[in-house]
Amino acid sequence: MRYRLLALMAGLLFPLAFAPYDLWPMLFVSIAAGFFCQQQAGSAREALLRGWLYGLGMFGFGISWVHVSMHDYGFMPLWMAIPFTAIFAAFLALFYGLSFTLTWRLGRSALVFAGSWLLLDWVRGWFLTGFPWLYAGYGLIDTPLAPLAPIGGVWLLTLAAVLLASTAIQLRQSGPQRWFSLGMSALLLAGTAIAHNLTFTQPNGAMQPVALVQGNIPQDLKWQISMRERTREIYHELTATIPDGHLVIWPESALTDFYQSTPDFVEAEGRALEARGGAFITGVPWRTVDNRGVSYHNSIAAIPLISEDGHERVYHKQKLVPFGEYVPMQSLIRGLIPFFDLPMSGFTPGDPSQANLHTLGHTIAPFICYEILYPEQVATRSHGADALITISNDAWFGTSAGPLQHFQMARMRALETGRWLLRGTNNGVTAVIDDQGQIIDALPQFERNILLSQYQPRRGSTPFMNTGVWPWLVLAVLMVVAGWRIRIRNE
Repeated sequence: MRYRLLALMAGLLFPLAFAPYDLWPMLFVSIAAGFFCQQQAGSAREALLRGWLYGLGMFGFGISWVHVSMHDYGFMPLWMAIPFTAIFAAFLALFYGLSFTLTWRLGRSALVFAGSWLLLDWVRGWFLTGFPWLYAGYGLIDTPLAPLAPIGGVWLLTLAAVLLASTAIQLRQSGPQRWFSLGMSALLLAGTAIAHNLTFTQPNGAMQPVALVQGNIPQDLKWQISMRERTREIYHELTATIPDGHLVIWPESALTDFYQSTPDFVEAEGRALEARGGAFITGVPWRTVDNRGVSYHNSIAAIPLISEDGHERVYHKQKLVPFGEYVPMQSLIRGLIPFFDLPMSGFTPGDPSQANLHTLGHTIAPFICYEILYPEQVATRSHGADALITISNDAWFGTSAGPLQHFQMARMRALETGRWLLRGTNNGVTAVIDDQGQIIDALPQFERNILLSQYQPRRGSTPFMNTGVWPWLVLAVLMVVAGWRIRIRNE
């Protein structure tokens, strides 16, 4: 029983390594304690239970903020929102139960533990649309291991965290498992030392002025029809004070009516900024009518919409949030409870082949809210782009840790691609992040204001942009197989 309790407590320590706590040493303590509990299990079934308890602690604490959107803005009673969140956490915890039991069966070594952890994290990122949250590597963005990110992304950082922490426990044991794990750890540390001196992208022109407008529209008012006119006034008045020559960015769904319902207002804003030597990019819902019927999109557009060569400068979000932007099995569950009928929950995903946005002579890779959590999508779209833009509305999660965790993950995308990231949000965190993932300028949360800053366009590609996750998945498989083979040899 004490090991089960220890596994649960170890999982509870895990989120302390992430924003807003940023106690990154807790990451290694948590993983090491979890590995130790797995090693002490007397059966695969017991290892599964301890791994599940570890994951339950991790997600029960780390994503407890999910109930905020359900209760505060999804009109779900608290007595329903908390159990729904708990069930979600319990489901996600199964991935760590599988990792623990696989490790127990295949060798109980740090090699198997780190390899299976990474493989199941990757599965978690796409299974049933995926939930790529709380990957261990995110907790290392402000540590000496961070230079591994341009080489292998958050995946390599995750592998490093789990391998180093579990190897520290395995050093207590004798046998070849210890030496193989120690050798792999030494290679990772040597690679980190080399990576500190590597630069993969280069400046592409002078610093560019940018203005990110944070409207801070309360979420409980934002989607009310009566609020539309006042929302336009707020953004117009803020934008009018911005100096000439800036790229102006409004956040996700800055305007809550469709572009097609308000083209005159949006285009007038764009023309006014263009006349002052600037440019305009905004988040806006989009309606498309074609021979297949009517479809709706969560979109980001460069205004004026039609470029000089006659192309529409708009990007439609590809990765939609379940229930927030679309309802799975909607014919069965829409109308059961208000949470299944949130505003704008009927979007259609955009085509992956969409072009990036072009403005002021530069190419910008756009991402909307949840999309910035997908490393491969960001890496793929970053080719040929001078900078990254992500717009978001994290007001759904109030004053919880959710928006700050989201912001931390967005910073990792800048580090992985070697590009500056411009992040515009409704109520924070609005920020400019450099190619090293460091915050250059930021606005406080829950404040109506404008962030005036600059960004550096960059060109080139990082190894992670060229290879993605696949080399690290192969390495993870090889680690699992190696650990298993070593065990067989020594039985």
